[in-house]
Amino acid sequence: MDDTKFKIEVDGEIKEAEMLKTVSLDGENYAIYAIDKGDETSDILASRVVKDNDGKDTLVDLETDEERNKIKDIVNAMFS
Repeated sequence: MDDTKFKIEVDGEIKEAEMLKTVSLDGENYAIYAIDKGDETSDILASRVVKDNDGKDTLVDLETDEERNKIKDIVNAMFS
């Protein structure tokens, strides 16, 4: 994931996101990114990065509470 801005579907709507950081944790790669809410605030989101059938990076939802908590700790450390 080299580009800093990219399009992503959130709740059925295409939004522009900005990559903040990629991290490797327990053998998996994660993307931490921001989506501008338009009122001078942003949502900070994270997804696991996986390769699709064409070898391109694709973002997938975090699947377990353990995975979410590990990434949440990283995000909190980034902004504290």
